[in-house]
Amino acid sequence: MIAHRLLPALLAASIALPAGATIVIAPRLGAPDPGPLPGERLAVSFDAANAAGFVWDGAPATRIGSVSGQAAAPAGVTGRFGFVSTQAGRPRIATLRTPALNSISFYWGSIDAHNRVQLLGTAGQTLLTLDGNNFTPANGNWSATLTNRRVQFRALGNSDIGGLRFIARGVAFEFDSIAANAVPEPSSWALLIAGFGLVGAATRRQRQPMVRVPAR
Repeated sequence: MIAHRLLPALLAASIALPAGATIVIAPRLGAPDPGPLPGERLAVSFDAANAAGFVWDGAPATRIGSVSGQAAAPAGVTGRFGFVSTQAGRPRIATLRTPALNSISFYWGSIDAHNRVQLLGTAGQTLLTLDGNNFTPANGNWSATLTNRRVQFRALGNSDIGGLRFIARGVAFEFDSIAANAVPEPSSWALLIAGFGLVGAATRRQRQPMVRVPAR
């Protein structure tokens, strides 16, 4: 059985997951963007350099502000945002490669039925494909809460996330504020385990009874 669940904010439309994928999709209402979810840190903002290890393989277009027929800033975003588009001269696909992650989320602006995002594994394989028409409504409204959302993907079990691929099949797919929670490095785990060991040893020493030596 494929382990997944969709929160009620998503349409009841089923989303096919590949065998063995264990991913949670946790949408959260936007307008304005609620920001990184618990445990996550901002990794890509389009207003500053990306966090270490977050690299575009075919970068998206970016702009500030909305222009009808070209791109609309996600609701509440006043800075620079990214987008892909079928317009001539614009990238139709942008792929973000990341370190191994437990979770990744982004602010999805003016959700349209033709928007598509793919969740990638650490080997570049597609773990999941999510279309705009999995949400309701998906009418591209620039400012409505239901069409501007922070969407999170979380890896469960032995799955790790390795990136996102944004695909436009219409005028524009706009996004901003990509945040993530990285899988701890082995050295970090070793330090954590060693720290627990030191705490345990200190606790045991504190619990040892005090032995009084009689005075001579």
